[in-house]
Amino acid sequence: MHSEDHVWNEVLMRIFLSIFFVYLTVMTNKSNNFLNKQLNYGIETSYDMFLKLLYEGHKVGENYHPYDCFNFFVTAWHLFNDWLDKDPQRPKFALEKKGRTHSEMLDLLYAFRDLSNGSKHMLLKKSAFKKRKVAKVFSPIIGDWRAFFTNTPQIYIWVGESIYSMWDIRYLTTHYFSWLFDDSISPQKFPNVIVDHLKRCTI
Repeated sequence: MHSEDHVWNEVLMRIFLSIFFVYLTVMTNKSNNFLNKQLNYGIETSYDMFLKLLYEGHKVGENYHPYDCFNFFVTAWHLFNDWLDKDPQRPKFALEKKGRTHSEMLDLLYAFRDLSNGSKHMLLKKSAFKKRKVAKVFSPIIGDWRAFFTNTPQIYIWVGESIYSMWDIRYLTTHYFSWLFDDSISPQKFPNVIVDHLKRCTI
C-alpha cells in the first residue's frame, strides 16, 4: 500500500509539473508580447524607422555633428539588418530588392554596422574587426568642392575602393531606402541614380 501511494504521488507530481510548465510558457509568451509592444515607444514598423532615417538624414545634411552621424548610422544599419526582415508590414518588394542590392551599396551598408558597433561599444571585437568593411574614418576636414564652397568640414569614410563624405552617405542611403519602400518601383533593376553616384565616389 505504501508503495502504491508513493507511485501515485509521483504521478501527481509529474502532472502538476507539466501543467506548471505549460502555464509558465504561456505567461512568458504573453509577457514577451507585452514587452515588445511597450519597448517600441512609438516606433513600431519598418516604415516608422524609415521616417526616422529621413529625419536624421536631414540633420546630417545641415551641419556636421557626431551625434547626428551616430544616429544616422545606427538607424540605417538596424533598418536594413533587423526591421525589414522582421516586420510583417514591410513593403511587398522590400526583401526582393534587398537581394538585388548593388555590391558597393551593400559594402556601404555593412560599413554602417562597423561604425555603429564601434561607437556603441567603444571598440570592435577582434572577430568584428577582422571582417570590417571600413578601412579608415577621416576626421572632419574640407575634403571636396562642396565642403569647400559651403565651408562645412565633413567626415569621410573609406570603404573598399571608395571614399564617401557624409553628404554622399546621406544621398546614397536615403535614395536606397526610398527605393526599398516604394512598391510602385520595379524590384527588377537597381536604380541608376545610385549606381552613378557610387561610381563618382570611387578612388
